Amino acid sequence: MAGAGPSPGRNGEAANGVRASLGEGIPEIPKLRSRTLKVFGAIEVAYHQFTPGEIETLPFKGPVVNLHLSAPHRLVQRQDGRTRSGLVATNDAAVTPAGMPGYWRTDAASEDMSMLLEEGFLRRVATETGVEPERVELVPLFSAPEPQIEHIGLSLLSEMEDGGLGGELYAESLARVLALHLLRNHSSLGCKSKRSIGRKGNFSRRTIERATDYINDNLARKLTLAEIAEAAHMSPHHFARSFKATTGLTPHRYVIHRRVEWAKNLISDTDLTVAEVAAAVGFSNPSHLAHHVRRLLGVSPVALRRDNREQIAHWCEYHAEPG
Repeated sequence: MAGAGPSPGRNGEAANGVRASLGEGIPEIPKLRSRTLKVFGAIEVAYHQFTPGEIETLPFKGPVVNLHLSAPHRLVQRQDGRTRSGLVATNDAAVTPAGMPGYWRTDAASEDMSMLLEEGFLRRVATETGVEPERVELVPLFSAPEPQIEHIGLSLLSEMEDGGLGGELYAESLARVLALHLLRNHSSLGCKSKRSIGRKGNFSRRTIERATDYINDNLARKLTLAEIAEAAHMSPHHFARSFKATTGLTPHRYVIHRRVEWAKNLISDTDLTVAEVAAAVGFSNPSHLAHHVRRLLGVSPVALRRDNREQIAHWCEYHAEPG
């Protein structure tokens, strides 16, 4: 039974270039039972009981980890142009990287769960551990014993069935452990990742550039910690802590410094009013602008403009040619 919807194309993309969620990517084939759990922005979990036959999945929008829950049976798997046939054992795990279609054929009813990590969440976890996400590529895994994945999967399955206090926070923490496990054990980083991932790391140059470029491009409007952290592929908590450790300033203070620097240039080089300058650089009102200009530069905006014009006048007078 092949999957419904757009068929996979070259390089693991769907024909229309769209990558699927679990609900979209697992085809509408006969299922005995099915349910899902989704923690927004982190992980999507699905549980299925499939009838015997073929399953062809679409390319997913994030890496998918499958955990086989039923009794051992014969399974044919195809990933990344390779095919493997053999017995799959209870609680064996398989990894399918984002954007890669999959093919499975079973000769018996199958009980399985799937865990899809959101790509943005995986990038944030990589960045928080000091790894450039653009340099990491997950590699596929045919069904094999994976005790840590088994523990995470069964814990998420229990949470999906029973729930409990702080369920979403608990699921997100499990998603973080799963992301670290994939980066350490099933990525292009290889053995090096086992030594480096999980240790506290400072910002890389590229991470700092992502954050500061985003700030500089959006100074004129209200900026939130969450959106700056998102631009850097990090959680707000880890971003704020790492940003201060690297620059010596909190993100909020850095934004204020950049706005004052921009305001100084506009006050000195244009005829905009103080109110117009305040609006242009993202301060809520002229008083807010004046307060921070005095605090950081030691003068008021009016005095800053007057001093600058006096300096220009003196320079022009000094360099004037004799009449």
